[in-house]
Amino acid sequence: MADRTLRSAAVMAAGTVLSRLLGFVRIALLAAAIGTALRGDIFTAANTIPNSLYILLAGGIFNTVLVPQLVRAIKNHDDGGRDFTNRLLTFGFIILAFVTVLCVLLSPLIAELYLPKELQDPSRAAERSAMLMFVRLCLPQIFFYGAFVLVGQVLNARRRFGPMMWAPIANNIVACASIVVFLFVYRVGANPATFTNHEELLLGLGHTLGIAVQLLVLLPYLKASGHTYVPKFGLRGTGLGKTAKQGLWTLLFVAVNQVTLVVVTKLAIAGSASDGGGSKAGLVAYSTAMLIILVPHGIVTVSLATAALPQMSSLAAEGDVTEVARLSARSIRQTLAIVVPSAAAMVAFAHPITTLISGYGAGAGNTRLMAYTLMTLALGIVPFTVQYFQLRTFYAFEDTRTPFFLQCVIAATNIAAATIGVRVLLDEEHLRYSGVVLGGAYSISYLVAVLMSRRVLARRVPRVAGAGVGLPLLAMVIAAVVGAGIARAILSVVESATDWSGPVGAVAQLAIAGIVMLPVYVAVARVLRIHEVTDVVSAVTSKLPGRSRRG
Repeated sequence: MADRTLRSAAVMAAGTVLSRLLGFVRIALLAAAIGTALRGDIFTAANTIPNSLYILLAGGIFNTVLVPQLVRAIKNHDDGGRDFTNRLLTFGFIILAFVTVLCVLLSPLIAELYLPKELQDPSRAAERSAMLMFVRLCLPQIFFYGAFVLVGQVLNARRRFGPMMWAPIANNIVACASIVVFLFVYRVGANPATFTNHEELLLGLGHTLGIAVQLLVLLPYLKASGHTYVPKFGLRGTGLGKTAKQGLWTLLFVAVNQVTLVVVTKLAIAGSASDGGGSKAGLVAYSTAMLIILVPHGIVTVSLATAALPQMSSLAAEGDVTEVARLSARSIRQTLAIVVPSAAAMVAFAHPITTLISGYGAGAGNTRLMAYTLMTLALGIVPFTVQYFQLRTFYAFEDTRTPFFLQCVIAATNIAAATIGVRVLLDEEHLRYSGVVLGGAYSISYLVAVLMSRRVLARRVPRVAGAGVGLPLLAMVIAAVVGAGIARAILSVVESATDWSGPVGAVAQLAIAGIVMLPVYVAVARVLRIHEVTDVVSAVTSKLPGRSRRG
């Protein structure tokens, strides 16, 4: 079972790696085209609204509620779950269409929600107008994101994990193409205060088209999996009433996250809209740093969790809580073996990382505070990973009520820490550090969440042999800190003798850091007997040509 989970995860991870690489190409192009200050924040805010809904839905009703339902339907229904799936897809498409149309109609109100007080002044009318136009152009992404997740989860329930992870590549290609056209046609190298109507249309529609193409890529795979979609209406007799009841808590979960998103976005934009001079860490800095820390999450955590959730759901349905505990703990340890050193590397080498990704064109010279933002966010990636798996354990038992209340705690902690940090501790001169403070608030909120969730989950899933996480995590942290520390010290010596600047210098710095840190991390892990790390190394080296021939 463990080998099958790892094989499925490997297929998904391969697609995710390429998609993430193209995603960072898109970020680099966008930074060069519109910068990483207020102009970049305006577009990022508008494009984040539907994108955040996708993330929430992927961890919400479509992902966490429907997968267990689909697995049971495929396993227990005489028709292999075909009727259930068709009714589910039809219902989901209708709801998504209704929500999307409603949001587009309410776009002025939605745009206003995300604007901080710094942009309410009449002199900022141009920035507000650009924000509204981008919101209108990007909101249709909600339907395509939601439909993509819905169809993708049907494929996952039918054990076809790869397409959902490979389809975003098409989205990134289309988005990158629209930015390249922008760079060649409109004000190349310039960084004006706001956008023209033609610029807004090109960027907004280009990104929305990318999400539509991402959905279209999945449709042939749905048919190839053995399922032909035929619209079916009506919910009676399908058991979807139970799904709807569970979905109520998930919708509340989404609502809580939306409140957090609004608060964080407004506080982040305030950093770029402030009158203070120098480098600024606003929404672009925060969202770019967030995408960086989510690289190991997307490649490893999501892949393992997606592959493990159907198995945990089946075990939970059979009442085998012991195996649920072991499978969950094993997945967490396997994930942390990569996530922990990744987090350490992001803290130690934040400056070259952000320079490599956003230090181009209009974004050059505005990455210092983005690096600090990455550091504070990276501190939260480990508790975020553990919490991600703990929530999926609740979902395996079809419990969406408990995650909602846990998310309320996360949201309250994040909002309180973010608001106090930005509006109380920072004055006007230092408001440009808002992204850095928001990263710290995020990390604190997930640390609190892990501690609370573990206590609540212990009432349902017992502590059993082979289900420990604490000691292996401590050993991984020690190995990662030693590896990153030695690499940072060596890099500091090299930097003092060499003038490295810009993206090219960043590549050289990161190459040296990786060459030094990885072997040290693996060596210390062997000494500390961290089996998950040695298993990962063995799995990688076994695929090398020389090792394969000897094997």
